[in-house]
Parts: sequence; C-alpha cells; structure tokens
Amino acid sequence: MDPARIAHDPRDGNLCIFFIPYNLGGHWILTIIDEDKDNVYVMDPLGARHSQDAWKTVLNNGIKAFNAQIRGRPRKLSTWIMFSGAPKQSDGKSCGYFVMRYMKDICKDSSLKFRNKYRARRKDTYTQMELDEVREELATHVLEWLFD
Repeated sequence: MDPARIAHDPRDGNLCIFFIPYNLGGHWILTIIDEDKDNVYVMDPLGARHSQDAWKTVLNNGIKAFNAQIRGRPRKLSTWIMFSGAPKQSDGKSCGYFVMRYMKDICKDSSLKFRNKYRARRKDTYTQMELDEVREELATHVLEWLFD
C-alpha cells in the first residue's frame, strides 16, 4: 500500500484511513475507507450527480477479499456515506484538483475530524489560491520526479 494514501492518527494506533482517488470516466471523486468505523466515505466535487454503483461493487468486493485474507473471516459490508458538505466545484474541469485538496485538508487536520466537518451540507468552495496551491505542489512533485 502506498503510504501517501494512508493517514494515521498518532494518538489512536487503531485509526487508519485509506484515500482512493477514482475517476468515474471524466470525473474524479475521492473515496475514503475508514477501517475503524467500517465506513466508506465519498467526496464528489459535483455533489451526488454520478452513479457510483459499479465503483461500490468493485470496492465492496475488494474490502471483502481483504477482510477474508487479513482477518480470516468476512465482516459486514461497509456503510457508504456521501459527504454532502464537501466543497463543490463551479466549473467542469477542476474535479481532480478538488480531490487533491480534499486529501490535503484531511491530512493537515491533526484531529482527523473530517467525518463531522464534511457531513453537514455547506455551500462553500475552494478559493482560487487554495486550488493553485495544489496545482503548484503537483507541478513541483512531477518536475522533481522527472529530473531527479
């Protein structure tokens, strides 16, 4: 597992979340697996406009296989929760940057209280400066990788 896609709360050794950015075919969403709560959270920059049934099936099957292999027994299916309070994009092209910003904000929050923060419906979006920040970080990372 790529350590960049896992977040741990140092105060709780059992808390482990997995970030899974996923492209539904022209649109990015963020899926977060929370092992502690047996929940799968979805953050969609457009709201709940896209059907995620196929993705749910794939991910549920993966979770079942993981639980059977690691834990030796199946567990109940995870509960899927749409975070309606996630910031929304106002255009048709910035979803990938929103997904990167979601991950950055969750990782920066040392309390990992994202469950409460994004559950309630809000009307905010990211500022251009906040999106430019992740654009610059991505560009820097890619350039370092290319020329390292």
